[in-house]
Amino acid sequence: MEATERKATDLTIERFGWITKEEPLSCITDVNLNLNICILEAVSPFFGYYDDQPKTSKPQYLYWFLERHYTMEHLIRALEYIRLNCNKNIDGASGQIYILNENYPVIRMLNLVQYNQITTVQAMFEKMGVNLKKGNRKIQNQMGLIQLNKFLHLIPVEEGLYLDEGISHRAFFKIPRYVSWEEFKKITTEVKYDTSLIFFDAARAAFMEEGEIVELVRIYRENLTIEKLKAIKERYLKFIQ
Repeated sequence: MEATERKATDLTIERFGWITKEEPLSCITDVNLNLNICILEAVSPFFGYYDDQPKTSKPQYLYWFLERHYTMEHLIRALEYIRLNCNKNIDGASGQIYILNENYPVIRMLNLVQYNQITTVQAMFEKMGVNLKKGNRKIQNQMGLIQLNKFLHLIPVEEGLYLDEGISHRAFFKIPRYVSWEEFKKITTEVKYDTSLIFFDAARAAFMEEGEIVELVRIYRENLTIEKLKAIKERYLKFIQ
């Protein structure tokens, strides 16, 4: 059974959660845009997978630097306004990026296909009272630690295994305890020593359920099957007890 399969009887659950990942990032430098704000583009999204398995059709993720932290309600309303008036397919999430020894509040945006929409979106953010951080930053192909806060729409398939309802090739599994980011990176390296499991990208994740934090690992891999997901989970659980 492939992870991209969906059944009419599948029950989707919605949970508020967060995802932590590390990816190379660069500022958009298109001179035709005449930008006075900093927007980072994911140079290689799902870096742990596509760095080993080059593809031409990688998802496009943009990270807009904010002048300050805003409430989640404020950002959700701004994103809803942009979807209604500019691009109904835009997917947004609030978060922060740690890069070059600095923390920045950001909005991650997916499905803004045309760069010429950037100035329109910028104006809409400002109309909704969300100020973007002014000034250009010379960030090119630098690794950034990204934490995103978002609602997860998951399809439970087995105990502790979930498919992502909206994004193909992406799934989650439960782990028994919290792991720091540094520990998570080391464990992922150990998991990938098993050559049959090497080609995937992993992120640390969690969601809230009945007032408690449920710890997860997010896996991204094209043609991900339940069997492959279970094999990756079993390997992780050898290191997380």
